[in-house]
Amino acid sequence: MEEFDKQFRGYNIIEVNDRIAELKEQLSQQKETIQTLEKEIKTLKEEKTLLTKQITVQEKTNEEIARLALKEASELIEKAKRNANMILKESMEYVRGLSKDMDTFKQEAIDFRKNVVKMSEDMLETIDKSEIFSLIREEKENKYNDGDSL
Repeated sequence: MEEFDKQFRGYNIIEVNDRIAELKEQLSQQKETIQTLEKEIKTLKEEKTLLTKQITVQEKTNEEIARLALKEASELIEKAKRNANMILKESMEYVRGLSKDMDTFKQEAIDFRKNVVKMSEDMLETIDKSEIFSLIREEKENKYNDGDSL
């Protein structure tokens, strides 16, 4: 507590008035400071609310982007699976076709061999039945028979 000089009939009025004026000035300054701080608090609360809303929007946006990315990735995977299955099916059909062609070629080779053997047998038979070989056989037989008589 402050001490004031005492005078006749109480304290020195000038000192008291000066001190009251100082206190009023301090009080006025403190009120201004309080008002400024209250405005800052209000502004900060508004900024906090705005930032909270922005964060919420960003979180929702990020969640939506992640959801869409997962959906797109899933669709791409399904498309890749379908393409892979289609390629596999086409490959299997191609291999089956090649297998059939190979079976056909095998059968043709077997048939060709049979034909060559048959043609060779027919040629040998034709040659054996030809006149020249008849003469050659007769000559051999004659030589053989002549050799017996010697």
